[in-house]
Order: sequence, then C-alpha cells, then structure tokens
Amino acid sequence: MKDYFPQLIHITTIIIFLICVGACAGENNSISEKPSDDVLTGIVNPFKSTCYDWRDNIIPCDFKRQYAELLIDKPLPASRFIDNKDGTVTDNLTELIWLKNSNCFGKLDWRGAALAVNGLKEGDCGPNPALVLSDGSSAGDWRLPTMRELCTLIDFSRREPALPDSHVFFNIPTGYHWSMTTLDHYPEMAWIVYIESGTACYEDVNNHAGHIWPVRGPLE
Repeated sequence: MKDYFPQLIHITTIIIFLICVGACAGENNSISEKPSDDVLTGIVNPFKSTCYDWRDNIIPCDFKRQYAELLIDKPLPASRFIDNKDGTVTDNLTELIWLKNSNCFGKLDWRGAALAVNGLKEGDCGPNPALVLSDGSSAGDWRLPTMRELCTLIDFSRREPALPDSHVFFNIPTGYHWSMTTLDHYPEMAWIVYIESGTACYEDVNNHAGHIWPVRGPLE
C-alpha cells in the first residue's frame, strides 16, 4: 500500500482531464443552446487548470471536438463510420473495425472481458439478425481496445452518447467500457471510458461492472 498512494496522487492529478474536459464541459448546458465560447471556457476550465490525458500529455481544457483530432495526425474524413451490414462498423479515420453492438456481452470484470472478446466469432451477438456477427471472423480475431483506440471514438461536443453524430453504433449502454490499458505502475487498475459523457477514469480489474466494446485492426 505504501507504493500505491504516491501513484494514486499522480493519477488523480492526471485525471483533472476528467473534470476539465469530460465532466464539466456542457454538463449544465444543452448542446443545442450553443453558449458563447467565453461561457463555455468558464464552465470547462473554471480554475484555469492544466489538463492531461491518461498518458500525462497536456491537452486543451476547452477542447470541444472529436478527440481523434488530438490523437491522430490525420484529417477527419467526410464520412467517418461505415456500417458493413455484417455486425461490424469500419472507422475510416483509424481503419479499425468495431462491433456494431457495443453491449453484446453485458458487464464483466476486466479479465472476463478479455476472455469473452477473444472468443468472439461469426454467429455471435444475437438474437437480433441485424446485429449478429456475419463477417467471417474467428475466435482470436477480436480484442479489447486500447485506451487510445477507445478514446478515438469520443466527441467532446456531444453527450449521451459522446460520439460523433455520424456514428452508426447500436445499443450503447450507460456506465463504463473497459480498455485493455492498465496503469503503468499498478496493473490491477485498468483505464475506462464512460461513453455517455466521454469521461475517462480507472477501475479495479476485479470489478464486475465494465462493458465491452470489441475491436480488430492494426492501430493499437
């Protein structure tokens, strides 16, 4: 426990990102109201804080766009998400392939989530025929997303869900989704993302409360 608390203090500092970017941005304002930039800046960063992402990189506290703009050095495509009509969605920005149903497995702990995703294959994720996986994939093709991959989906200008308005995903649950990324010095904690708000945090890997959003592709 002696070695844990200094790391926890450091991590708490890092997730000022949560307060400044995820939790406060627009929380009391309808997005459709479009308050002025001055008003939003006061809401997003009331204490003129320095904001960090989960890797301790400084990010703008008043960022109100798709997070992928900060994570990937490529322009956003005009048509970002493609429904492949086989239970999968392709992201034309990252070239990642995501499961269309973001709540196929319900809630599991982190290790159970990794095992469930590793076993995902064609024919799974029924009974809705529009969501059944029919892409020819086999067990071992899918994985839990890294934190970077999961965060590429987030749009900080939106809520419930905090996804780009062009997304074609289905059945997005409230609560958090697991990433496969653990804390650097405390592997019993894994990074998580709340898709409804775009906030990031960390959770004990033994907690049976995480949703699972399988992905395949090269980005990682």
